[in-house]
Amino acid sequence: MPAIRFSDIEQIPSGVAASGDSAAPRLEQVEVTIRCRLSTSDDAALEALRYARRAMLREEWTRGIEEGEPSLEDAVFSAHDVVWRVPDEDRERCLQKLDELLRRANRALLEDSAARRG
Repeated sequence: MPAIRFSDIEQIPSGVAASGDSAAPRLEQVEVTIRCRLSTSDDAALEALRYARRAMLREEWTRGIEEGEPSLEDAVFSAHDVVWRVPDEDRERCLQKLDELLRRANRALLEDSAARRG
């Protein structure tokens, strides 16, 4: 059973915006869009990814998230990729969450495969 991987991870900055009023300009929060392409889109892999995402969301809802911490709930999942727009200063923390998501999804995929073999 092939492992679920991100075949490509793009990190696209959204730029820096200045305030629009006549006061001295101040910089708004810089965001980055993290786009991770999935290496596979077979049904078992996608279900394992959904399972892992639901488990991580339940944990967020149960324990809560730190103030300003991006929630995995804001990431957009499709059969081909995951897209998540986050503050630039949280980029590394979000990449770690995505790594944890893959780890859990691959574990679920292995457990499902072992259960089918009996």
